Amino acid sequence: MGVILMNYNASAQITSSPYSVFGLGYLEGNSIGQSKAMGGTGIAFLSDRSINLLNPASYSGIDSLVSIFEMGIFGKYTNFKTKTEDQSLVNANFKYVVMGFRITPWLGTSFGFAPFSSVGYNINTIGTIEGTGQTFNKTFTGDGGINQVYFGNSFKITKNLALGYNLAFLFGSITNTESADSYYYSLQDVTHLSNLNLNYGLNYGFDIKNWNYKIGLTYSASKKLTADNETTIVTSAGSETIKGRNNKYSIPQTFGAGLAFGKQYFRAGVDFEMSQWQDITFSNPLLRTRNSNRYSFGVEFPSQGLYRGTNRMILYRFGAEYRESYMIIQNVPINYTAVSFGAGIPLRGFLSVINVSLELGQNGTVAKGLFRERFVTLHLDMSLRDFWFNKRRYM
Repeated sequence: MGVILMNYNASAQITSSPYSVFGLGYLEGNSIGQSKAMGGTGIAFLSDRSINLLNPASYSGIDSLVSIFEMGIFGKYTNFKTKTEDQSLVNANFKYVVMGFRITPWLGTSFGFAPFSSVGYNINTIGTIEGTGQTFNKTFTGDGGINQVYFGNSFKITKNLALGYNLAFLFGSITNTESADSYYYSLQDVTHLSNLNLNYGLNYGFDIKNWNYKIGLTYSASKKLTADNETTIVTSAGSETIKGRNNKYSIPQTFGAGLAFGKQYFRAGVDFEMSQWQDITFSNPLLRTRNSNRYSFGVEFPSQGLYRGTNRMILYRFGAEYRESYMIIQNVPINYTAVSFGAGIPLRGFLSVINVSLELGQNGTVAKGLFRERFVTLHLDMSLRDFWFNKRRYM
């Protein structure tokens, strides 16, 4: 069977990966803002200059006088390659919007909207009519994904210890369509997914010889997603819709750990995260799941000169990430690697910052007729900060 990507050049979807045809699609992760330029690292970082969704305990780091409103967009160039085909695609979209502030000296909160997973693919294959040897073009398309609306709190237990949680409502739909123009048929499968999800975090800090160290831990339990399914079959003779209800979709139990250290305006960190996908199965016979591990590190350091230590100081960042996805397709494991770099650029006269990052990476392989994706992603994240809770005095 040959596989050819459809010939189109731009997309407004969050993902355009052919691998999003499997399972829940492409998992977006919770790295946003400044952590994007640091290889997605941030489990042990606090939410100081930007909101950190990787660990809900981080909200305790928000300044008591400052409210943070943050939103992000991205643009991505991807080159898709098989052993016989080569094609490029550009897509861009809005990514997330979040807000955070401190309610009391011991309670920080955050809420917002972000993607959990995304589906977006358009693939041509060559099918064979059984018993005849005749071939025809068949098209598979998909879109949708799972979104999350979350509300979280961080409780400062002691000077150095904070505990937090995020309560998220997961919802969305995944649409998979198979069609062939020459034989005029279309099979559209739509699955609506939803459920509540709760994850927890811990952050503990301590000092050694003028260096500050932080340890971060995260945990979320496995959860089944409520799934309502509807399949519509269209042929030249008419159409038929079949409704069903099942619970074949789940998200795994996940553990995360991070270590960060810093001095003055320099900081660095490493993350490890494990998601136990091995016990979760999907209906696609080509897909086998495995436990997914993520490793990353990131570094942030300040610009030198007169602006160092002022609100005009630029913070430079770089990092790297390696991720073993939960997918094994035709006995081939799918892995993801990326390097990233960027900067936090202050807006003159404001507390606000634009976080710019560039991510270069690769996903998948050309082995056994699969795809290799090489991509460059530009992330633009705006962190708007204001003294909302500071009383102004007038003469």
